[in-house]
Amino acid sequence: MGLNTHGERLQRALKRVPVRFARNSEAMVIAQMVHTCHVGVPRCEWKNIYPYWMVASHEDEIVGAVQICYSSPIARLEFLSFVPGLPYKVRALGVVGMLNLAAMTLEKTEGVKAVAGTVDFSQKSFRDILKSEGCRVALSGQTLVK
Repeated sequence: MGLNTHGERLQRALKRVPVRFARNSEAMVIAQMVHTCHVGVPRCEWKNIYPYWMVASHEDEIVGAVQICYSSPIARLEFLSFVPGLPYKVRALGVVGMLNLAAMTLEKTEGVKAVAGTVDFSQKSFRDILKSEGCRVALSGQTLVK
């Protein structure tokens, strides 16, 4: 079958769709992606996004982003966003990469015991990817913004 361990599969995936922390200079690219994917997010100033956002890239372009909300005992990953029309495989690799980088980062954060996040009801494929990575549905609801 080729790859034998989850770690080897992850390393291979990250070569195709690398993930990293976003730079402040990339704030507007991320803002545009978030507003495209999450219609109700308020328009506000985006400039100091490091170390609160991660990005996934493909062919040297940012194609995905997720916000890291540092908190204890439960940290959160929010506003998972991708450019429209991205192939499923690239999105899936981006989700897995960002989830794993966030988990590695947050496990080093004092007091963090779990990570939670919201997946829009219309994004069943994202939910399925996260479930395949060991996440479970804890509750359902709506995200409110003021």
